[in-house]
Amino acid sequence: MGSWRLIPDAWGGIACLAATVVLITLLGGCASKGNLSFFLDRGRTDFRFARLEGANLKGLELSGKDFRNADLRGIDGAGADFRNARLYRADLRKAALRRARLENADISRGRLYRADLTGADLSGARFAGADCILARMEKARCVKAVFAGADLSGADLTGADLSGADLRGALLFGADLSGAKLEGANLSRARLYFTGLRGVDLRSVTIEGADLRDAKMARADLRGKRLRGTLLTGADFTGALLDGADLGGMNLAGVEFDSANLGGADLTGADLSTSSLKRASLGGAKLAGARIDRKYYPMILTQHVDASRIVWVRGAGGRSPGGDDHDNKAVPE
Repeated sequence: MGSWRLIPDAWGGIACLAATVVLITLLGGCASKGNLSFFLDRGRTDFRFARLEGANLKGLELSGKDFRNADLRGIDGAGADFRNARLYRADLRKAALRRARLENADISRGRLYRADLTGADLSGARFAGADCILARMEKARCVKAVFAGADLSGADLTGADLSGADLRGALLFGADLSGAKLEGANLSRARLYFTGLRGVDLRSVTIEGADLRDAKMARADLRGKRLRGTLLTGADFTGALLDGADLGGMNLAGVEFDSANLGGADLTGADLSTSSLKRASLGGAKLAGARIDRKYYPMILTQHVDASRIVWVRGAGGRSPGGDDHDNKAVPE
């Protein structure tokens, strides 16, 4: 008898699954840009799997509505209210969302390739694992937004407010965050190759394990910042404030410190052999064991620095300060 009871149970499961599919189709899949107003006027909140490509949602009140897995490609949602909306896995490629309100919206795993979020309010929104490649977020408000694991390659975040934002493990290859506010943001393990961080205050930013190779950090403020454990080869720190920063033991190959302030910085054992130090300020810096191109020897002697334990290395043409042709630690008085 036990085996016979399995038959209705199996059919019941199939019927339940079929009913679910029909329900999703009726509640979400049939919604389209042609009948959107009809559903909105009747207070509908469930737009899962809706097909709204190219729809005009400009200025609409859509807060709290469910757009999971919806097709929202190319919509005009400028000024629309998506607060607390559920947009998990929604397709927002090339969507126009200028000045839209998306506070606390869930856009995790969403597709936002070339989406325009200029001036939008994204405070507390969740973009975990989202594709935000080439998205425009200039001057967007992203306070405490979650971009953990998101792909922001080539995204424009100039002037954006990312205070307290979670960018752990995010990919920001070639993104531009110049002039952005990053107070209290978390960039641990983020990949910031060729990322623009010009003029950004990074003093309160968590950057342990971040990859900043070839990043553009001219005029950035990193005073007192611990940078050990990050990757900085090829980075541009022209005019940056690095007073008291910890760069000890780091590979700084190809890094540009031109006109940077490194006063009191810890460069113990750092490799600066191919770094550019033109007009850099090194007063009070710790340079024991640091490898520096001998061409900077005259400049360093004028800066109240203990140069007695610097490892001078051969530059392109020229001899060491000590007169030999080999790397040396000796610095003549």
